[in-house]
This record gives sequence, structure tokens and C-alpha cells, in this order.
Amino acid sequence: MFKVMIVDDEIYIVALIQKLIDWKKYDMEIVFTADNGITALDMVKEIRPDIVIVDIRMPGYDGISFMDRVREINKQVKFIVISGHKQFDYAKGAIRNNVEDYLLKPINKEELEKVLNRVHEKLIEEIKNEVSINSLVNELDSTKTMVRKTLMNELLAHNYEVFEDSIETINSHYLTNFQNGEFCMAAIVFDSKDIKDDFVWEKSILDNVILEFYKKFSSLCYDILDLSYENLILLLINYSEGQKKIINSSFYDLQKSFNDLVEKFNDMYITVCYGTNRNNLALVKDMRTSLERCIRARAATGLSSVVDDTKMKESNDALQKVLYLGEEKLRTALESLNLEEIKHCIREMFSTAYYLVDEDVLIYHKLTVALEKKIYNYFSNIGIYSRNYSEFEKQFTHSLLLSCSSRDYAETLYEGIAKIIDENQLADKNCIPIIRIIKRYITEHYNEEISLTSAAKLVNITPVYLSMLFKKEENTNFLDYLNQYRIEVSKKLLKDIKYNVGEASVLSGFHNTKYYSKIFKKIVGISPSEYRKRHLGKEA
Repeated sequence: MFKVMIVDDEIYIVALIQKLIDWKKYDMEIVFTADNGITALDMVKEIRPDIVIVDIRMPGYDGISFMDRVREINKQVKFIVISGHKQFDYAKGAIRNNVEDYLLKPINKEELEKVLNRVHEKLIEEIKNEVSINSLVNELDSTKTMVRKTLMNELLAHNYEVFEDSIETINSHYLTNFQNGEFCMAAIVFDSKDIKDDFVWEKSILDNVILEFYKKFSSLCYDILDLSYENLILLLINYSEGQKKIINSSFYDLQKSFNDLVEKFNDMYITVCYGTNRNNLALVKDMRTSLERCIRARAATGLSSVVDDTKMKESNDALQKVLYLGEEKLRTALESLNLEEIKHCIREMFSTAYYLVDEDVLIYHKLTVALEKKIYNYFSNIGIYSRNYSEFEKQFTHSLLLSCSSRDYAETLYEGIAKIIDENQLADKNCIPIIRIIKRYITEHYNEEISLTSAAKLVNITPVYLSMLFKKEENTNFLDYLNQYRIEVSKKLLKDIKYNVGEASVLSGFHNTKYYSKIFKKIVGISPSEYRKRHLGKEA
């Protein structure tokens, strides 16, 4: 309903107008009446009417002065002026205030209804236009936000070339407002011991945090870009050279605000990380590298704090101290394929690293990378992991981003090892790890050249020792086991019409057909040809 106010010093005129019209017919209701402009003006501020019917001559404010004052409060009000006079000065005042109509007393019902009908249509049209404009503005704002976030996505994708364009070009393409000055990358990192891989932070928490950041930094910066990613909000800020000290100070003020917030929640941490600043946007790669160091260091520097790249200490010796004390134990643990031993060894190395964080705040990250490479090299060398190192590294990336303590780093590593052991079915308790590895290798490479010597080399023992172990564990020698496995494979191939005897021989690993036939008859009791005739077309 549209709100109507009537202002006239003649009470009977007010009463007449109230009763004269069926207000509901025009979606209107009379919300206030007054006999003077002063009282009416106070109520305008409170009830914000859509329509004001006002007498041109009243005590207090006259109609013209009253309308001037109302326009200062609300420019959208529709005025209908009533008057017992035809003076031109009144008409000029009414025109200036863009009134809907100027009605003379006595009030004519039909004339007033025509005016109200016209005003009603105008109000409806304005609502439609406002909705349309708001929708368009929201759409434009949304599009602008998406375009700006595209630039941050380029940064996440390591596409630094776009930042080499001039500031003017970047501003034009991405609707930014960058200016010559300083640039810096920062991150607000969320951590919790309860976080799992599928954990999603509450949007309300993220919104409050980013709002707090903008409150403190908007007035200090030319422009700010933000992007929520995993458990952090990534930020790129641009400010004048003269603001550097206050920017650094504001990061610490921001952290205090976040500490007040996390006090309300159990096991929740918000850490502010910011890298070194640069005076050229083309150096954004350096800025990102600097910020990543800060994010990785938070487990050592402490959560819910400010991690500033310029204040971080590093050492070339800290990692070597840890590896010197635990590297040999890890190699032995890996060879055993005993997860409990591997877990204990990795935890022990990170416990050692704990006492070296004052020397190197990146010790946990560096140790993790070093152990990743050693684990990869071991499983790759024994033929268990055939993909390249970058593929191996990817399986740890997400968990490491969420790691906020030395224990998290350690768990990420031995959970990755457990996954490899499980996927390759190396957890067989019925035989020792060396034999498990050899048997697994045979199942994957039976059609290649395999010998006792090459198998022994795979697990770093002598052929004689391997032969002895294999006989002891499997109650058969290595070659007999290999031949038996290959014959079982060839039997499946012989049942398939697609393969002849020669093809079954080669595909199962026997590259000499005569030798294949001899071994087949020895194990199965009949020749490969006879077996094929009897079983052709049967399920393998």
C-alpha cells in the first residue's frame, strides 16, 4: 500500500478528502494528517510517505516552504497541491517542486480521482523501473566481480604473463583500479584440527573475515582483489609508497580482530600471512613465492599470528641435521613395508625438526619435500610406482595445504605411503616384504624379460639370497613360480579365439615357442594346441 499524508489547516477539508475517496481502490492508505507544516515535516522523516496532499497556505510553513523542506528529505514524494487561490506565485512554487497537480477548492471528487489514478500508475511504473535498474546494477556488479576474479584465477593457475601488461591495459581488461605504487600479496588462512578433505568453512565466517579486512584496508589501498580458495582467502593489494608502514601495522591490527573472533570458537585459528611488497605488478610471481613461504611457515611460527616474510629465519643446516639422524632408519622402515615402523620413523624425524624451528621456520615444509622425494625414489626404483614425480607429488598437495602442525605433515606422508602399499596389495602378512614386492612385480611385468638377477637387483639383494628366500617363503624356486604364473596367463589367452598358440606364448612372456610348449606340457600335462582345442570359447 502507498502511504498518503494530508496537510491542511482546515480540519473539515482534511475530513472531506479522507471520506471522499475509496483509497484501497488505488492501493493507498492515509497514514497521517496534520494542520500545520511544522508537525507534518517531523512526521515525514518518520513515516516517509509516498504521496502528500498539501494546502498551499498554512500556519508555520506555507505549502511551498514545506515542499522545499520535504524534497531535502525525500526527492521521490508525489505532491498534490490544493488551494483556494489562483495566484501565479503559488503556481510557480508548485511547478518548481514538480507537483502532480494543482487543485482548487472546493475539492471535486472526480478531479481528485483522476489525479490519484495518474499518480498510482506513475508509482507502479517507478517501482518496475527501480526493480529493473537494481537488477541491472546487480548484474553489472556481478559481472565486474567475475571479471576481476578472473585475474586472481590467472594468478592461481601460475599464468603470470597477463601481469606483464601495463597497468592501464590490466585496468581496462579486468576492471581494476591499480595505480603506480606498491603491490603485495597476502592471505588469511583458516585452520582447525577438525578439518578433513571435504571440510567447508561456514560462509558467514568467511564473509565476516573478508568484511573486516576491507574495513581496515579499503581506505589505505588503491585497489584490492580477493579470492577464496580451499582454506584461505587470497589477496592482492595496491597502495601508495607512503602507506607501507601503516599497511604493515594494519596487518597486525587485523590479526587482533581475528583473535577476538576465534575466541568464541573451539579449535579454530585464523592466521594473517603477507609477503614482501614490490613496486611493479609484473613481479607478481615473486610476490606469490614470498606469500607461499609464509603460508608454509605458519605451522612453525604459530597459528593465529602474523607471518611476515621479511621476519622469517632460514638455515641451510637444519634440514641436514634432521636427515642425518633419521634417513637410514627411514630407508630400513620402507624396505620392511611395515606401516607402524614407517609411521614411527617419520614422526621421530618431525619431532627432531620441532627443536630446529628457531633456526628455520620452513623446516617442516623442507623436510616434507625431502621425504616425498625419498619415498618416491624408493617405490619407483622397486617398480611399485610407475608415474612421474609430479604425479606422485600431487596426491599430497591438498593435504599439505591444510597441514598446520608438524603432526599434520607427518600424517600426510605416512597416509600417502599406506595408500601406495594398499593400492599395490603389498600388505600381505603371509610373506616377507621382499617377496611381496617380487610377486607384485611379476603380476605387472610377466610378459617382459625377467630373471633372478634382475629381480634381485630390484630389491637390492644378491640373486643367491633371493633364491634362498623365495624357496623358503613360497616352497618353490623363483623360475618355477614365474613359469607357473605365465602358464596361467597363457591358459586364459588360449581360451580366446583371438589368439593362436604363438601369440599366447609371446603375450604371456615366453618368447621361445618350443620352450613354451615344453613348460606348458610339463605343468598342464598336454600341449598348448591340445589345450586350446579342448577349451576354445570357454570362459577364461
